Amino acid sequence: MQKRVALITGAARGIGYGIATCLARQGTSIVIADVNAKAARASAKQLAAETGVKTLGVGCDITRRTQVAAVVRQAVKRFGQIDILVNNAGICPFVDIMEMSEAMFKKTMDVNLNGAFHCTQLVAAEMIKRGQGGRIVFITSLAVNVTSAQQGDYAASKAGLHMLMKSFAIALGPKGITCNGVAPGMILTDLTRFHWEKPEPAAFIKTRVPVGRIGTPEDIGNAVALLCSPQAAYINGVGLIVDGGHQAVCA
Repeated sequence: MQKRVALITGAARGIGYGIATCLARQGTSIVIADVNAKAARASAKQLAAETGVKTLGVGCDITRRTQVAAVVRQAVKRFGQIDILVNNAGICPFVDIMEMSEAMFKKTMDVNLNGAFHCTQLVAAEMIKRGQGGRIVFITSLAVNVTSAQQGDYAASKAGLHMLMKSFAIALGPKGITCNGVAPGMILTDLTRFHWEKPEPAAFIKTRVPVGRIGTPEDIGNAVALLCSPQAAYINGVGLIVDGGHQAVCA
């Protein structure tokens, strides 16, 4: 069977790198696209050393459609195809909605929502041209359903992303391309470790997450890998919550 190729945005670290790792372990070639080009190249090199798969690290600001188009061309030139797209790149400034500037609100929408639109439209066009179907996964958030005053922009963008996923699922399903979402719960990354390893947040995890631990980037990666597998061919337009049961706990 021909090896698959996955393009993952925002994958130089954190959840994105965890997703890349899980797909690479299945033998999938990986394109790491990140706004930090140097980090993308370094992570691609590291992933290749860890898993033995072919990788490509490229810089890409997904808010710029021309840059996304260039990355798609690079990926196809290098590997001949794109079978999987994971829209992972995102930002969350954590600023009170009443204090937030118009520019900051717009930037969150540009990265989290508009960027995913560019990536999905351009990659899907390539998948349709090839005629072999594909898998597209959108990394959404629990903020699709719950939010705070400091996450107004983030929650609005992720709720929009969830519905964008559904629209693409309807449009692309007849082409053999499935679109689904994964909503991570509380995940331990290099950026969040400083918070979740403090005594109070750590105790919160123990009492409010039924499985008794915080999630890892690879927990999300395994969920993405499941949705990209042949066994998930009939799963389309679904938002999968991966939070250890946190949202099942009554307030």
